[in-house]
Amino acid sequence: MNVMLKRERGSQMSLTVLGSIVNSSLVTLKDGQILVIDTGGTAEDGKQVYERATAMGPVAFVLNTHEHADHLGGNKFFDCPVIASAPARSAMGKYNQELYPLPDISFSDGLTLYLGEPVELQLQGGHCPGVSTIYFPERKLLFVGDLVFNGRMPYMGVADFRLWIDNLAKLETWDVDEVVPGHGPLGGRDILKKQRQWLEAFVADIKDWQAAGHSQEEMFARVLEKHETPDRWHDMVKSAIRLVIEQYR
Repeated sequence: MNVMLKRERGSQMSLTVLGSIVNSSLVTLKDGQILVIDTGGTAEDGKQVYERATAMGPVAFVLNTHEHADHLGGNKFFDCPVIASAPARSAMGKYNQELYPLPDISFSDGLTLYLGEPVELQLQGGHCPGVSTIYFPERKLLFVGDLVFNGRMPYMGVADFRLWIDNLAKLETWDVDEVVPGHGPLGGRDILKKQRQWLEAFVADIKDWQAAGHSQEEMFARVLEKHETPDRWHDMVKSAIRLVIEQYR
């Protein structure tokens, strides 16, 4: 795992983002405790996140942005409480609990932690049912999980496209200077807009192709022509096409 970025904001207010498969973030609080946000895509990556975090200071909480396993690889190494939304926790129940233990704390809508500064967790949905944002208003720092894939096609296999697009539009109005996506480089509020526009264009393409009488297989071929798509995501794209057709009838 490589350190993608390190931001220092005073001696006791820092952000470290580690990334290989997924962005895993370590936020140093004012009292020197650490918040870990997502724990790596594999057990190997997760162990490195754990070792890096515990070397920096005592870990107060692990926060999972959502239920997908590529964000949970290191959860099992931490002794501190793990927090995720209630829909995310419910979805995690399908996993092997020895590999992916269930979170200790869940919330249905929102949760604010007061840790020398407010840390606001809010259920969003869209990318998947349990995806949440984690907002540090004093730092103007926002973690969006897989609501944003910066610089690549997003995973859309279980998407609620209307909700996803609406939530990104809402987040664009928040007082934010820095955004940490689930995958890809960090950015400002502009990456929220770029992701929203990408999704809007994807939906518009499917609707236009459907109106022109194209089959779903033809739409799939057109998506592959237009977007760089890993082979392992071909089934995901087919699911996304079906979801657009169902959700925009």
